[in-house]
Amino acid sequence: MAIIQRCSMLLAPLLLSACSTMADRLQGSITPPSGYGYAIVSLTAKAFDQDSANTGLHIADSSGHIIANGRASMNTDTVFGEAGMSPVDGKLLLFALPPGHYQVTDAWGNWVEESGWGSQWRSITMPVQAGFDINAGSSVYLGEVFLDLSMRPELRLSNQQRRDFGHMQRVWKVNNLSSVRISPLRASASEPAASH
Repeated sequence: MAIIQRCSMLLAPLLLSACSTMADRLQGSITPPSGYGYAIVSLTAKAFDQDSANTGLHIADSSGHIIANGRASMNTDTVFGEAGMSPVDGKLLLFALPPGHYQVTDAWGNWVEESGWGSQWRSITMPVQAGFDINAGSSVYLGEVFLDLSMRPELRLSNQQRRDFGHMQRVWKVNNLSSVRISPLRASASEPAASH
């Protein structure tokens, strides 16, 4: 018992520092590192078994090479929004990228689905094919990528600026967001690419 308590005491600061990492990293400013720009996007999902659901997305450069990816756990990650708003399961992602044209190529989700014969692990990848531009020294908000991982999975893109900016202010501790360009992603396709 003493060992468990000791381990818990050792883990507490690590968990706390994990929660405050983005605020520590940004130091109250959304100004990207020299020669880079920031892309900000929230990744959320809904599934029958919410705690088992994980999602991710891929970002490609103008040559089509995957150069960044982000992921979120619906069990551990939360976008809190403004004070008084209901939080949602997911994660607000921040990518530091060199100037250029990029594309969110696809988003994926996996989750456990219960059936009459027990539980089954399911996964799906859905095309997004939504382009965006990064300028050095500036930040762009790309909106939300939402995956509905139900009987008929679908992907939706939307502008959740109020919620996501509220999260940046409350959790990332960045108060001045006036320089962030608002440019929500627009998909060219949203049909499932692969499902198992």
